[in-house]
Amino acid sequence: MTQTAPDREKFHLNGSNAAQPAESEQEAASVSITVTDKPRPNLLSGGRGLFFGIGIGMVLALGSNHLLSSRQANPPAKTPPPTTSTAPAQSVTVAEVGTQGVNRTLKAKGSVAAFEMIPVMSQATGLQIQQVLVEEGTFVKAGQVMVTLDNAVLQAQLTQAKAAVDQAEARLAELRAGTRSEEIAQARETVKSAQAAVEQAQSDLDLANKRVARNQMLQAEGAIARDRLDEVINQERSSRSTLERARASFREAQQRLEQLETGPRPETISQAAAQLAQAKAQMQSVTAQLNDTRVLAPASGKVAERNARVGDITSSSQKLFTIIENGRLELLLPVPETELKQIRPGQTVQITSDADSNLRLSGKVREIDPMVEEKSRQAKVKVDLPAVASLKPGMFLKATITTATATGLTVPAKALLPQADGSTIVYILQPDNSVKAQPVEVGEPTSGDRQEIKKGLSPGDRVIVKGAPYLKEGDRVQVISY
Repeated sequence: MTQTAPDREKFHLNGSNAAQPAESEQEAASVSITVTDKPRPNLLSGGRGLFFGIGIGMVLALGSNHLLSSRQANPPAKTPPPTTSTAPAQSVTVAEVGTQGVNRTLKAKGSVAAFEMIPVMSQATGLQIQQVLVEEGTFVKAGQVMVTLDNAVLQAQLTQAKAAVDQAEARLAELRAGTRSEEIAQARETVKSAQAAVEQAQSDLDLANKRVARNQMLQAEGAIARDRLDEVINQERSSRSTLERARASFREAQQRLEQLETGPRPETISQAAAQLAQAKAQMQSVTAQLNDTRVLAPASGKVAERNARVGDITSSSQKLFTIIENGRLELLLPVPETELKQIRPGQTVQITSDADSNLRLSGKVREIDPMVEEKSRQAKVKVDLPAVASLKPGMFLKATITTATATGLTVPAKALLPQADGSTIVYILQPDNSVKAQPVEVGEPTSGDRQEIKKGLSPGDRVIVKGAPYLKEGDRVQVISY
């Protein structure tokens, strides 16, 4: 087909044989046909020219369709854009591996015991307990009343002893004061009366003697019977006895008068003083027994054991209480003899308990038992414990004894991440702000919540602290503080 135009025109044939302007070379293949108004050679003129043109168009159209089909079946490969993570970086804090003094320790386990156990017993025996005033766990002061006993009998004895003391004191005071004039005058009158009685008895005896003599003569002459003589003789004997009694009373009255006139003898005063002292001693003895009915604490401390019960009868072998002197406790640690050379008095001991996770104490090594137990080959290390109410004799505790101090690498304890297999890792910050998981060997804890690292890190390494549990190998982080 032939078209004429004043100017040269260009058409594009696409795969659909439609004449459309081409947008780009990548979208379709194009073929240009130029039509001019110049005369064609004879080959293309007339009918031959028409058929020739149609043949060329069909060839071009088939070629164009084949080219487009090939491009659509095999599109050009495109390079994908680089993959980038859209997740935000984890915010973390970082700490440098540093050097610090690290304590070398020895671990042991032992039992709590009282430093000094004091038994409390009653000095008074055979008395009934009336009151128990303290319980186990009570802190008592020296001299505090712990038990009272029945004291009714002793109270009566004390009253009697006081009366005896009062009587002896009055007697001694009387002797020391001397004799009163009224007593001397009375004694003189007594002497006179006794003398008169002697004279009267002497007169009666003389008369009786005369009667005996006369009656003996009459009886010899046979004027009276023998019975009459015997009666007279008995009267004479009675008169003689009366005279002797009168003379004894007279002598006694004279002695009494002489004593009153000369005053009490020093021996008498001394005897009265001795009697007073004896009475006072008896009263003091009863008072002491009465005081023993109040059982007192022999020392200040904590009551560890109570055996006293109301109604019990005291005995010399009965232990009423046991007191821990001043509440002082110690920890007894059995330590193998091979490790004793590491321990010395004054070393610090950190104490914990499996039964109470909140129990954390600090003690001091006081002494090492000089004897090593033959079978176990261990010696007791005695550790002074602080006064803590929760501690009780018999408790089982763990102890860590600081034996030496050395310089070691340390990191914050929060940077350590225990693993399921028992190992421990830390995350080290890399120069590109990524993290690397590093296995480490952990040593002793140090001050400031830091932990010794024996192996796996070097001085100056930066480890992740806050945020470490949420990381994994290769993660990028944002450091917010050091």
